[in-house]
Amino acid sequence: MALTRDATAPARGAMARRPAFWLWAGACLLGALIAFRLIGAHVAAFPGGSIAGLALMAPALAAGVWMLRRLHPVRSRPVGYALISVAWGGLAAFGTALPANAAFQAVLAKTAGPDFAAVWGAAIAAPVDEEILKLLGVATLALMAPSAIRGPLDGWGYGALSGLGFQFAENFLYVLNTIVLTGATQDANAAFFSFGSRVVGGAWWSHWAMTAVGGAGLGCLLGRASRTAFLAAAGAFVLAMALHSWWDAPVMSGLALMPVKGAPILLAAIVTYRLARRRYLSHFRRTVHAETASGVFVPGEGHVLAFRKWRRKERWDVPAGEPRRLLARLRAAELDLIEEGLGGLEPDPLAAARLRARIRDLRRDLRASAANPRVA
Repeated sequence: MALTRDATAPARGAMARRPAFWLWAGACLLGALIAFRLIGAHVAAFPGGSIAGLALMAPALAAGVWMLRRLHPVRSRPVGYALISVAWGGLAAFGTALPANAAFQAVLAKTAGPDFAAVWGAAIAAPVDEEILKLLGVATLALMAPSAIRGPLDGWGYGALSGLGFQFAENFLYVLNTIVLTGATQDANAAFFSFGSRVVGGAWWSHWAMTAVGGAGLGCLLGRASRTAFLAAAGAFVLAMALHSWWDAPVMSGLALMPVKGAPILLAAIVTYRLARRRYLSHFRRTVHAETASGVFVPGEGHVLAFRKWRRKERWDVPAGEPRRLLARLRAAELDLIEEGLGGLEPDPLAAARLRARIRDLRRDLRASAANPRVA
């Protein structure tokens, strides 16, 4: 599993030497311990329902991770970074959100009354606590691997993955709650009901979508800090909390109205993605044109670089073995060079020059290997 995204990203050993890595590991462990302390007894009491819930929801989680990784328009997000984000959401954010939400709602009950807290507590407490905790996963990843977050598209993707991890853990909690509410007499049916309502019916506009919106704003700020980026990050975070509050508000309740209530959340995530994607592709085209004009890229390479299917087809036109490996390294270095210009938390002014030199060396080696002359 490769945790590095490009040639300038830290190796796994270097990542482990960063304090943020140990913050991530410690927060995930703490969240897991808190969650186990609060729901472990229920899991032990209802093993059949717990296993059924996990068996139903684990494939949905895997499908969600695959889909969110593939939503990058040029190349899939590294699986290592994706799993780091999912683990943060499902362990660190979820576990610490449980006591945080309880404490927030206790304060509301004392200040506004227990009746108000019972009705509106979730819509007030959860958006604040949970969106902050999930977004901290994006910031932690950026501190662990600065090249992972280079702009709003990266922030959107890893925010969505953090939200997806939280969503999975919360759905499992709902399985346990449903078992209790049904008198612990139909464990498997409770798992199927929770899967149908929470995954089949509600997964399209849940935590992944809310945190994707906030993550895009944070990614804009982490990619290149400015006053405009700060305002974008603040606005996206407020919007994510507003969407979360709308979803938890005691209005338009019931399964029949779920698509109507969830539509604004899904729409916000889609619009944010489209804007971030357009910004990324605009930078991609500009960089390809500039590098082609300077002689680093060969004319026509931009079209191959922009599409996975053309890169896959190209590999089959090259002899197996070292030529094919050289071609893969060349394409990876070229994509790294394109993304280097997006910025990042720790920009390296010499990285672009190193990547251009590496591209020239790889192209020379590829030519010497008698591989595809069109790319040599």
